[in-house]
Amino acid sequence: MPRDQRLFMTFPIDIHRHPKLRNQPAEVKWAFVEMNGEARLADNDGRFTAEDAEFLWPREILDALVTTHPTRPLVIREVNGGDYVIRDYAEHQETRAARAARVEKNRANGAKGGRPRKNPEVTDPKPTGLPVGTDSLANETQHKAESESESELEDFYSPSKSQSSSNRASVSTDAMEIPEVTRRLAAQKGITSLRTVADAITRHTGLRVDANGAFQVAVSLLDRAKDFPKAPARYVSSAIAQSPLEVEQFIHERQLEVA
Repeated sequence: MPRDQRLFMTFPIDIHRHPKLRNQPAEVKWAFVEMNGEARLADNDGRFTAEDAEFLWPREILDALVTTHPTRPLVIREVNGGDYVIRDYAEHQETRAARAARVEKNRANGAKGGRPRKNPEVTDPKPTGLPVGTDSLANETQHKAESESESELEDFYSPSKSQSSSNRASVSTDAMEIPEVTRRLAAQKGITSLRTVADAITRHTGLRVDANGAFQVAVSLLDRAKDFPKAPARYVSSAIAQSPLEVEQFIHERQLEVA
């Protein structure tokens, strides 16, 4: 999976109305956008040396940005001809520290079995005894029927029943729905269990994906192989473990993560 070098920057939707920019010439407005983009590309947390900034933008444009406000300009010029610094850069763009914290959090979540749900359902904890009430009984019966149905289809495509049993024991993807079309396409690629792929993704990146997301990740990893592997499922799991950051980036760029 080739690493996509694209980065993204964010701005408030009403930035064009901001009083510090609203009355500025188009060249100044665009220079501020460019400056944020160059900061993301250089990964410099919004700080440019005077030499770099004055090479990229005319001095009069930089002066206009520095004087957009008497005390809180869009760009700060440090004393004695020092660096140019985008004010409040961390409020809108990802900094190196924020990225490192996110990666560490994802790894920690992966070690715990996945990112905690924002709105956990009351039925998530496993019951310690017999269900009480007809609603609980109906839910458990339905879940059992769905699990048995999925396991039968899993066994049909799986080379061994023990692998399917291991997948059904997974905590993070027990309830994952796998459309028949997606299952068939995965089987054609030699992926016998999308649950296993999803579990590996969660374990190593802390991100949760559905069956489609697991399939897309698997295909992208298989396409990266010089020769198609003899054991595709094993290759995919190994590739996820070896390149979790690339997998994480792939998921974020294609918006495959689910809550």
